[in-house]
Amino acid sequence: MSLAAAVAGRIVRTASAIVSRPSTTSHVLRVDGYSHLVGVLQPGEHVDSCVFDAGGHSWRLQLYPNGSNDQKNRSHIGVFLQLAAAGGHPSDGDGRVRARPRFSLVDVAGKPAPSRDAGVHGFYHGHYWGFKDFIAREELERSEYLRDDCFAIQCDVDVTTVRKCHDHPVFISQNISENRVSDTT
Repeated sequence: MSLAAAVAGRIVRTASAIVSRPSTTSHVLRVDGYSHLVGVLQPGEHVDSCVFDAGGHSWRLQLYPNGSNDQKNRSHIGVFLQLAAAGGHPSDGDGRVRARPRFSLVDVAGKPAPSRDAGVHGFYHGHYWGFKDFIAREELERSEYLRDDCFAIQCDVDVTTVRKCHDHPVFISQNISENRVSDTT
């Protein structure tokens, strides 16, 4: 029997839901031996943080202590958020994970400076987003954030997970007499 024949004389009601779940995770990357790192890495070379979880996905930070390959940003420290592995529920139907990274330096007391907001972006596995010019090395070296050749960067990651659910059809009879509760009193 076809679905059309099965539902003849009945109203078919289906339902679906879109459930959005925002979450924020903070990850702090501490860099010990800053001057040594600057001395051994070339512009365009980076080091990765350990992998951390945010919004059900695995992420890492990429730090470019001598900036990028382009001449303009070689005197800056670059920092990026990279999607290391997507969890089982990407935010978009095309497999992207929607996230908003914000980066800030952290002082010795653990208090973050005002952050730089990288905006909301769709991340694919291996994709990264951030700043080639997070802070000028000279500015960091004069600041209160570099102490004993150490500094820390905090990344706050807002991840919005969207799940789509679909219920099975519900058949409701159009015949009012079939929907009445019988009165046997």
